[in-house]
Amino acid sequence: MTRAQVWLYSFSAFAVAVLFVWVLTAYTPVRRLLPGVLPGDLRADYLSAAVKLDSLEFAAGQNAAYINNIASLLRGEVASDDSAVVHEVAIDDSLLAASDAERQFVRSYESQERFNLSVLAPIAAEGMVFASPVGSVASMEPLPTKGLLVKGPRNTPVSVIYRGTVVSATIGADGYTTVTVQHPNDFVSVYGGLGEVFVDRGDRVAAGQRLGYAGDRATVEMWHKGTALDPMEYILP
Repeated sequence: MTRAQVWLYSFSAFAVAVLFVWVLTAYTPVRRLLPGVLPGDLRADYLSAAVKLDSLEFAAGQNAAYINNIASLLRGEVASDDSAVVHEVAIDDSLLAASDAERQFVRSYESQERFNLSVLAPIAAEGMVFASPVGSVASMEPLPTKGLLVKGPRNTPVSVIYRGTVVSATIGADGYTTVTVQHPNDFVSVYGGLGEVFVDRGDRVAAGQRLGYAGDRATVEMWHKGTALDPMEYILP
């Protein structure tokens, strides 16, 4: 072959390879493996799955403790006078501290989305005004997990902090509901410990719209691209 033919065939092979890679990443699920291209709704599904997994772990722990108590009673290891307390199960509320599964999920997600730095959250929040979920009827106390604890009487109204779409509304083993809302710019807010809920999955909500009433212990969390945020830095007082 002449030199011109070698250059022509080499350029053609390179162009075909580039075209193949472009088609593969643009029109196949492979593109989801690339950093920074995971859709916001899929991130919300991941968060919803993590919340459901935590609720299942809570229910499994309750059932295991209950069965162990019954077995101990049948074996005579528990006195008959103690049978009245056989149903009492001491399990920590998962909203007080993150479980091992939650921490592992966050580490795995941050590793996959390592190019989506948390420092970009304030930039993404420019022009967005996040309202207080409880207004002036109650106060909020920071939690070690970067969430907020609603400090107020039972049945305190809890509202969404910004417009968006409800991606999940799940009832936990404790009987309380957790509502997750997907907002623009990949922000997600999670409202846990709600006793009565007025929204359902797929509902579009406006900023300040009431989601439900707080139970004994209601919490509010904010996330951006899989990274937990401190709501106090974004929510107006």
